[in-house]
Amino acid sequence: MAGVQKRQNRSSGYSVTLSLLLAASCVLLLFRDPISTALAVHRELSMEYRELELSVEAKDDLKRLGLTPKNPVEVKNPMTGEKKVIHGRFLHLTDLHPDPYYKPGSSIEEQCHEGKGEASRYGDAILGCDSPEELVYRTIDWVEDNLKDKIDFIVWTGDNVRHDNDRNYPRFEKDIFDSNAKIAKIMYEKFDVLPIPSLGNNDVYPHNLFAEGPTLQTREFFKIWRQFIPQPQFHIFNKGAYFFQEVIPGQLAVLSINTLYLFKSNPLVDSCDRKKDPGYKIFKWLGYVLKELRRRDMKVWLTGHVPPTPKNYDISCLRKYIMWVHEYRDIIIGGLYGHMNIDHFAPLDAKMAYDSFESKYKELLKQSEFATFEKDEDEDSLSLEKVYENFDSSIHHDSLDVPRGHFDFSSDIHIEAGVPKGKVDYMNTFRETMYADIKKEKKCGKLSERYAVVHVTASVVPTFNPGLRVWEYNITDLHETKNLDYGAWDLFFAGIEDLLDSDDGIEYHDPFVTFSKKVDAFRKDKTIPSKMPKDLPLGPAYNRQLFTPERYVQYYLDLVGLNEGKKKFEYELEYTTDDDVYAMKDLTVSEWLDLGRRLGEPVKAGKKEIGQEGKKKPSDLEVLWKQFLKHTFIDSNYENLGYGYV
Repeated sequence: MAGVQKRQNRSSGYSVTLSLLLAASCVLLLFRDPISTALAVHRELSMEYRELELSVEAKDDLKRLGLTPKNPVEVKNPMTGEKKVIHGRFLHLTDLHPDPYYKPGSSIEEQCHEGKGEASRYGDAILGCDSPEELVYRTIDWVEDNLKDKIDFIVWTGDNVRHDNDRNYPRFEKDIFDSNAKIAKIMYEKFDVLPIPSLGNNDVYPHNLFAEGPTLQTREFFKIWRQFIPQPQFHIFNKGAYFFQEVIPGQLAVLSINTLYLFKSNPLVDSCDRKKDPGYKIFKWLGYVLKELRRRDMKVWLTGHVPPTPKNYDISCLRKYIMWVHEYRDIIIGGLYGHMNIDHFAPLDAKMAYDSFESKYKELLKQSEFATFEKDEDEDSLSLEKVYENFDSSIHHDSLDVPRGHFDFSSDIHIEAGVPKGKVDYMNTFRETMYADIKKEKKCGKLSERYAVVHVTASVVPTFNPGLRVWEYNITDLHETKNLDYGAWDLFFAGIEDLLDSDDGIEYHDPFVTFSKKVDAFRKDKTIPSKMPKDLPLGPAYNRQLFTPERYVQYYLDLVGLNEGKKKFEYELEYTTDDDVYAMKDLTVSEWLDLGRRLGEPVKAGKKEIGQEGKKKPSDLEVLWKQFLKHTFIDSNYENLGYGYV
């Protein structure tokens, strides 16, 4: 018996040792490749779905708001008993800019802070003051009263502080933290964890300038937004103020990108290509997260404050943004941004980005197995560099062998407050450069997959009239989704934390590094996306399926009618994407490109009529452009008042 007991003890010891070795191996493998190893063991999770029947009153209420009266779906996790009702809608809210010093009846010339003048109770479109606090609070109340029980989440894209535009009322760091904390507290109390916030360029001190964390600012925003940030991402958030939420667990996520690391007006942004730059590190994070979301078969929206356009992003950052969106077109639905205060959309051409990338790195690419777009000698296309030139947007240090130096960023730094100037000129350039240059269908791919689209929504601050947007998306097949339980995210984030901090080795932009070492470092660059596997189907942005955006409803607040007492405080329907003006069947990329072509066609056609049967004359399309401009400036009549031209 003693021998048997001894053998059992020895066997038990072997088992423990083997278990420890296996665990250690998994940890080591995790740190080598967190995407393929983290939570590799998964099992099917039988979620319970139940379609809920809307009452007649609920349907009427949705119709009142211009929303589709479709039945929501209740999702229940049988293991935890947790329930979540999915409505197939979400809200985009941006640029609140509450001003505690705003005084009705004060002078516009004094930023509505003092003196006697025409400043109205709820603010005045175009005249340049920030939001009265009453406008902000009543807007949030209106959302609570009218939309809270009809939406699944809130994309909340920053700038929750007044502009720093009055020397008599200087803005200090404490003011910024206090204003953000106040708004975050209200949002949490009213909407719980529905909001997904992102950092605005006026949410930091000094405005636009934001360094890599951990810093006082990243720590403070962690405290302010802690209730919105999933616990496994706390440490990573402190390093850069970016994170994501699973808005439908295991199926749909929203990424909050700190766009200040990509923003030209941030003096600390040198590029997104050098390994010490925060922009480089954010793409490194993005790559790991997108790979894991793809592995989990999830779909995702990208969100942030500053939109990815040539006017805003460093060229190295925009180039990489477009490349990543293109290579993850199987899971990325689109991009949602604010900052500009004008309502418009931007088509992003992957071929243009790859051509620019190839032009910069052609010598290294010759030595690497890296596929770019095929050359098309017949295509008359603008280069990305030419687009920057058209927008009078500077390009800094975008050469492989030029070391960092001093650059004058003054042309890239702007105060957005005050009477908006030159916005019609800007939109005309946008039309000529971004819309008129959209390629014909045969060069865009069967489902227009050459392009991605980002959306910039109207702001609450009365730069023009305040605006809100509700998106509706497909949930028809939600109950047919096979849910796999990949486990919690803790292990994944524990693995990538060290990888994000790891030394990536040689800097291939260093002019003193040998060419062979540059090639080796280039091949290992984690911020350059791998090509999308050919066997993966296109995602909701391109092919109608679960989570495809179907339409949106744009609301606005008529400040003139409200301030004159002719209207009550009520956001009104401004337009919908499927109305008679736009007549969009859904919000897939193909539909957006079709709209963009219609908007840009008169630029290409000049004054000549289009003789092809079934096509509209340029004069008809000019009517469409005028209607588009009306919506761009949120029914404020800005385009006809003379401010819009330089």
